[in-house]
Amino acid sequence: MHPVAEAPARILLVDDEPEIAESLSDFLVRKERYDVSLAATGEEAIAIMEKLLAEQIELDLVLLDMRMPGISGLEVLNWIRDHPVLRYTRVVLVTAAAGSEEKVEALSAGADDYITKPFYPKELLARVKTILRTQQLEKQLQRQSQQLSFLNHIGQELATVLETQDVLTTAVTGAQQVFELDSVSAYMLEGGRLRCRAVAGGNGRYTPQTYTAIIPNQGFLGQVFVKQKAALLNDAWTDTRYDQRIDAPPSTTVSTLLAAPIVVRSHSVGIIAGYNKKNGRFTETDLELFASLAISVGEAIQNAWMFQRIRLRQKELLESRNTLQALIDGIPHPIYTINNQWQLVAINRSKIDQQPTPTEHTGQVCYKAFYQRETPCPHCQVAASLTHKEAQGWSVKWQGEDHLLREWEVNAYPVPGSKADSASAVILWQDRTDERQMESSLLQAGKLAAIGQLAAGVAHEINNPLTAINANAEMLKMFIPPEDENYEAVELIALAGERATKVVRGLLDFARQEQYRFTPNQINKSIKQALDLVSYQLQTANIKVIQNFATDLPELTASWEHLKSVWLNLLVNARDAVENRSENRQIEITTCLVVENYCIQVLIRDNGKGMSAAEAEHIFEPFYTTKDPGKGTGLGLATSHRIIEQHDGDINVVSIPNEGTTFIIRLPVIQEDLTNTTQES
Repeated sequence: MHPVAEAPARILLVDDEPEIAESLSDFLVRKERYDVSLAATGEEAIAIMEKLLAEQIELDLVLLDMRMPGISGLEVLNWIRDHPVLRYTRVVLVTAAAGSEEKVEALSAGADDYITKPFYPKELLARVKTILRTQQLEKQLQRQSQQLSFLNHIGQELATVLETQDVLTTAVTGAQQVFELDSVSAYMLEGGRLRCRAVAGGNGRYTPQTYTAIIPNQGFLGQVFVKQKAALLNDAWTDTRYDQRIDAPPSTTVSTLLAAPIVVRSHSVGIIAGYNKKNGRFTETDLELFASLAISVGEAIQNAWMFQRIRLRQKELLESRNTLQALIDGIPHPIYTINNQWQLVAINRSKIDQQPTPTEHTGQVCYKAFYQRETPCPHCQVAASLTHKEAQGWSVKWQGEDHLLREWEVNAYPVPGSKADSASAVILWQDRTDERQMESSLLQAGKLAAIGQLAAGVAHEINNPLTAINANAEMLKMFIPPEDENYEAVELIALAGERATKVVRGLLDFARQEQYRFTPNQINKSIKQALDLVSYQLQTANIKVIQNFATDLPELTASWEHLKSVWLNLLVNARDAVENRSENRQIEITTCLVVENYCIQVLIRDNGKGMSAAEAEHIFEPFYTTKDPGKGTGLGLATSHRIIEQHDGDINVVSIPNEGTTFIIRLPVIQEDLTNTTQES
């Protein structure tokens, strides 16, 4: 293949003297091989120029005789300068007048130069070459300006692209248009070889898969990659660096080749190559601009890689966060994080599910979200944790919907921030209610067991002498008349003995391991039977009994005589508790099914004098009573506690002084019975 030569300059020679026109045309063609067209009149010159425009052939210079019949040379010049496309075409007027007036007229009309007849052909040729050289320089500057503008636009596009493949595609498409190339390809280093990843141009003949992988330092492109320096070939077939098998696109003969390395952080990562300039040869300016484009591509690829790493890191962080959140959500204890403005930063599922006040949203202040308060909770020590950067712990107690006291242990752990005002704290809540109840039950069981053993021994030892005292007191009453002065003393002995006997009998009942006979029945029926037994006492005391019995309760397997004694004891205690009220004496009995705990709950509430926290703590201990002396033995609640425990249930008390007392009894239900009852409901 021959070198790509630039097209010769196209000249239109207009002169009404054919001999002069032909001789001058032969001289220009012979000396510089210009492409010369001849016109004898102004009309013919305009027709030729319009034809060239229609065929999209560029006209470089018009040699125009100034004085011609018909349309004069000045009129043709004016037509050229008024034409939107030809207005910048170089025009040299040829005049026979030697006076300065015609020269001024020619230049004023827009001529680029003038020549006076007769002229020397060499002088004419020198002027033509000077004008064409100036024109070529202007064209080159204009082309370079357009290239810079296009490259700036491509650079802006590359700066917005965040995928490597999109960067390469944008680069080759832009380069193919800017540098007027047959095709452009981009290679990236993968697995030790340069592999084509993007192609533009070539009339769709090529795809990246059809290009040969290049080993670095092999062929012209491989050397450009290794040396990290842009290079060009205007005569590829004669250059020893060029290898047709490596450097050329598939089934393509390359005449001109331009290549620049793609460098990222001083390391070559690829190359961009342009093949076969459509108009002429590559210039050093083309090389510099192409290298500048490659630099922009390298910067864009670096940005794309950084973005991909950031996106990958964000994905890893998101996965880590999701894993951590899943772990935190799996912790059964409520956990949440707040900042130094008391705003919720994160919260686990347990906190949302278990918090008594279900209003929770990230970004809200914690005391408003959880407790509907306008100020921080008085018990909270989070502020101290944030201020002193030390862990804090405290307890929170409240009464639950089941009327039982709830106790939570709260701990705040500071999380130091990078800034002074960015501190935060992790709050951990742990429900200690069951633990405290179990501790109390174990302590109470230990007390009752010890007292039971003691009571059994003491009652047995006291019972025999007490029997003798009671018998002898009765015998003395039989022999001493009532009017005798000693009768009253004997009566007091008999009453004291009877009271002692009642206490001993209570001790024996408390200590005795009775046989429980469990049968299925309805708990509401058992409570109503107990109410019937004390109804007269309640009516005479002007006490209103409110009954809230659930109708969907399953049968309960229990020792009903023992449970009846529990109901009686609690009702009698409630009656005694409301006696201090002058009016509105009430006892409320509520039964309900607690499905989540598989139990039946019984509430017996009075509006009596209530108890202090210290009194409520000892209420189930034997011989402890809040009644006036002589009105109770202090064994009723201890015995009731033992009976409920024998049924695998629990009994608790909640009391507020001067407001009343509530006893909460829970008795377990067989799960099968509970399931059947729930399905029927």
